[in-house]
Parts: sequence; structure tokens; C-alpha cells
Amino acid sequence: MRKILSLVLALAVVTATLCFTACTTGDTAQKLYYNGNEYWICGAGETGEGSVLEACGLPSELTADLRGEFIGFLESAGNNTYEVVESETDIPVYNYAPQETENVYIVKIDGIYYAAIRHDGEIYYGLN
Repeated sequence: MRKILSLVLALAVVTATLCFTACTTGDTAQKLYYNGNEYWICGAGETGEGSVLEACGLPSELTADLRGEFIGFLESAGNNTYEVVESETDIPVYNYAPQETENVYIVKIDGIYYAAIRHDGEIYYGLN
């Protein structure tokens, strides 16, 4: 019974990871709402969003050293959106460490780091 439960849990984690990756690289971006602003969650590498990171002045590789002060956790608000909450979830969000900014936050999902970049209409507000 334990093996079956472990397999089901592992399958759920893999499915969630694949859905997140598909959503961030497809037509519907994952969004974060925080302090009255909308942020699009962008990844590096195979997500195909390296050009967005570059245009916003961010490194092409998102790593733990970009994490600043812990802000809270992300919780799904439905429709591919997240909001920052105090209650613990498995998705922490941090300030961007190399530079103080309200335009970029670092999010860790399933061990992978992403940048949450402020987005308003057609404009990304990065570090530049």
C-alpha cells in the first residue's frame, strides 16, 4: 500500500511540474499578483523565455544566489494565477538579491528557479 501511495504522489508531482512548464511556455503565462502589480513567471533554459530574461537585464541562468529576503509562499488563485500568502506551501518567493527592485522576484517551483517579472500590458519592467 505504501508503494502505491508513493507512486501516486510521485506521479502528481511530475504532472504538476509538466503542467507548470507547459503553461509558462504556452499561450497562457503563469501570473503572480503582488502589491497591486501583475508579474509573469518566466524561466530559463528549455522554457524558451531566455529572451525575456535577457531583455529585462536578468541572467540567463536563474540560481539560488539570486534569492534575497524571503517574502512568503505562492498559492494558486485559479486561472494560471498565484498570490503571495503567509501560510506555507511548496512554492517560496523571494526578493531579487543582486538589486533592490519591485519589478523582479525569484520563485522556486519543484527545485527550479523562475523570475516573476512585472508586466503591464505589453511591457516587462525588468532591471533595465
